[in-house]
Amino acid sequence: MYTMRRGGAYDRFMMMLEALLEKGCQVYCLSLTPVQVQNSCFHNHVFFYPFRKKDNSMAKLTVFFLFPLWSLWVGWRNRIDLLVAFGSVYAFIMSFTKWLLQKPMVTFIRGDYSFALRMQNFPKTLLLLNKVIEYYGLLFSDKIITNNSTTRDEILKSLGKGRIPDVLVLYNNINPINILHPEDISETKEKYGIPENAKVLVTAGILTPGKNIELLINCLPQIRIENLYLFIVGDSPMETNLHYRNSLQGLARKLGVEEKVIFTGWIEKEELWKIYLASDLFVLPSLNEGMPNAMLEALGSNLPCLGSNIPGMKDILQYDELQFFPLDGKTLVDKIDHFFSNIEVLDRIKKLCQERKKVFTFDWKEEVFNTIKVFAFQKLLKKGL
Repeated sequence: MYTMRRGGAYDRFMMMLEALLEKGCQVYCLSLTPVQVQNSCFHNHVFFYPFRKKDNSMAKLTVFFLFPLWSLWVGWRNRIDLLVAFGSVYAFIMSFTKWLLQKPMVTFIRGDYSFALRMQNFPKTLLLLNKVIEYYGLLFSDKIITNNSTTRDEILKSLGKGRIPDVLVLYNNINPINILHPEDISETKEKYGIPENAKVLVTAGILTPGKNIELLINCLPQIRIENLYLFIVGDSPMETNLHYRNSLQGLARKLGVEEKVIFTGWIEKEELWKIYLASDLFVLPSLNEGMPNAMLEALGSNLPCLGSNIPGMKDILQYDELQFFPLDGKTLVDKIDHFFSNIEVLDRIKKLCQERKKVFTFDWKEEVFNTIKVFAFQKLLKKGL
């Protein structure tokens, strides 16, 4: 299902595949749509699904009820050594295979799936069912790799005192970013109709209600900076969230700032980096995050960042100067005003962001491969193999 969702979780999914394939591992991947990986060690088993739409309830039910048997067949036929689930729901789906084949399972937790369902106003009965499914998915896992410390603590708390898997925190990293040329700034501003002397804010990610972008748009008329523009980079690949983008555009019109708010839709990484280069400040007012890659990429582009003080984001930013309460528009307005009008504040924020950038500059693929390799080796030793 991740092959239908563009965003940070999908990027990490692909990086995990690359980490395993670069080390020569044979990888058998089950998916509803093709995974675009060209490698002789990669075996993509795409499930036959006769319907055109693959992001609706029927597709989800197909994955939920048929993938357990299919994963059992693929796992048994290819004599797999290790199961890897990218999310607690997928861990639940593969728990049947794990139990019958007696193979260890590693589960990656990238965010709060239950929160996403709540933001879509799912019925309470479905939310409760999802909670039960996630609980047993985690319980069947032998090792859980999450990307922030708060999620780790919540997982350990939810599992209680019974059988508790090993839960590890592995932060997302900042991937290498191509060095861009200063002349790209003028070209980017001209392309999007932004004056050369304008100040530019940017936010990026999958557009869902959890991103809380309306807070940022509501703040624009209150910020005492002339000629201020806002890039909103990203869109929603899921039909259920398309109305959110439309509501944001409607809000910008209502506030009279539609000419200052630029919705780019989905763009390639190189174009995103050009926008980062042409921007002055990255702001992410999310209500919930795992660990946002968009912010890490902004830091990697030497772009100063502000973000809401929520789990995942707090791990990245750490300092109070770089954070704000996600429902506190006044504080956000003040922080943006001070950033642009007070040179000492600007220098302080830039310095702190450079410090945080260094923390997240490491080889994530090497770390994740070594973690999986050590875990798999330990399991083999226990079996006396």
